Amino acid sequence: MEAQQADTKTKQPRLVPMTPRIKSVLHQLAKVRRLATKYVFLYKGRPLKRISRSFATAKKEAKVIDFRFHDTRHCAATNLRPAGVDTTTAMKIVGHESAKMWKRYNAIDESDLTAAAERIGSYLNTQAANTLITPEDSQAAQ
Repeated sequence: MEAQQADTKTKQPRLVPMTPRIKSVLHQLAKVRRLATKYVFLYKGRPLKRISRSFATAKKEAKVIDFRFHDTRHCAATNLRPAGVDTTTAMKIVGHESAKMWKRYNAIDESDLTAAAERIGSYLNTQAANTLITPEDSQAAQ
């Protein structure tokens, strides 16, 4: 469901797609409560005005420390890239309008660099790679 304009920082509505797992969880919730409301987070049938208190309670019960609700945005940005989602689409999903903000949120670690080296190695081994470097022995054959 689309967010209301007043619900976003830019006052622009944004559609945020759900993964199949999230859809499944929400369908399971439908068995416990009705989902005829546009709100995901309810308490005693009413929408939360501020999610911070409920988020703090959930963290405490789950024994999660040093985590902010906003960290979920960082997590999404970081996971979209290795999942193969193109930058433009990923930026739209997390609500970034500039590449500068995307780069700020998108964490790259050593495993990303290793995976990139493996991909290029695989590409070079299976393709007639386009390269500017001509081995000396191939020039002698010409």
